[in-house]
Amino acid sequence: MNGHLEVIKYLHSVGYKGTKDAINNAAMNGHLEVIKYLHELGYKGDDYAINNAAMNGHLEVIKYLHELGYKGDDYAINNAAKNGHLEVVKYLHELVYKGDDYAINNAAKEGHLEVIKYLHELGYKGTKDIINYAAKNGHLEVVKYLHSVGYEVTNWAIIYAASKGYLEVVKYLYFFVHQVFNNSINKAAENDHFEVVKYLHSKGWYEGSKWAINYAAGNDHLEILKYLHELGYKGTKDAINKAAKNGHLEVIKYLHSVGYNEYNENEMINKDDKMNDDEYDEYDEDKNGMIDDDLNDYLKKYG
Repeated sequence: MNGHLEVIKYLHSVGYKGTKDAINNAAMNGHLEVIKYLHELGYKGDDYAINNAAMNGHLEVIKYLHELGYKGDDYAINNAAKNGHLEVVKYLHELVYKGDDYAINNAAKEGHLEVIKYLHELGYKGTKDIINYAAKNGHLEVVKYLHSVGYEVTNWAIIYAASKGYLEVVKYLYFFVHQVFNNSINKAAENDHFEVVKYLHSKGWYEGSKWAINYAAGNDHLEILKYLHELGYKGTKDAINKAAKNGHLEVIKYLHSVGYNEYNENEMINKDDKMNDDEYDEYDEDKNGMIDDDLNDYLKKYG
């Protein structure tokens, strides 16, 4: 695993034996001299040897293993593409290795544009949701390229980008979608991406739902909460419950100041986020539950 050739030699001299994983592990970590020594001793790896080397970009190891007759499978190119090892992908292609749809998908997810271009030129196709993968991880240039060669922009792409705060990706995608789910603003609010929230709102027809306020409250995003309230967004009575559950006193104070005044300790945990038995027993014994003292005092006074 760590390529300590002298240690391996010593262990062999005193009778230790390894398994087929010895060569596979050495290939994964690029230890060519270790592989050569193990091969001299008669050790054999399996398909994972080349696959492992491809995953980590160890081209010389792959060449050596190929000369010995080792074969990988579809995952060899997929693994190399995922980690951006273009020269490995090219070499494997020369050896007539073939990946599958996930070769381009994997490269898109990780933002490896040159690998994507090469695979596209070879005729590889990704799946219909490939732009979603790139958008979710903020790879704007990949999104642009994939769109330019015919891949569809979906509503989910903009939702994923908004949820992660990739404003430039959101701006680009905006021009190619005709409708988007409320979740775009909801998710941006939930994850404290204020600039994304403001941008989506500026486009007029992007409206969140009552969950935008609830999500912001539950995650202590006070500035977003204030902004949404000023725009006329309304949460549900669970807004205070969610803030209380997570100990967000300033959020609760603000919500109370703008008219949210229902706090129900029996509804503090949302129906989709139930307590387990141990948590409920602890809560039942101590009415503070998971709420700190200051917050509990406030709720007793105003709740």
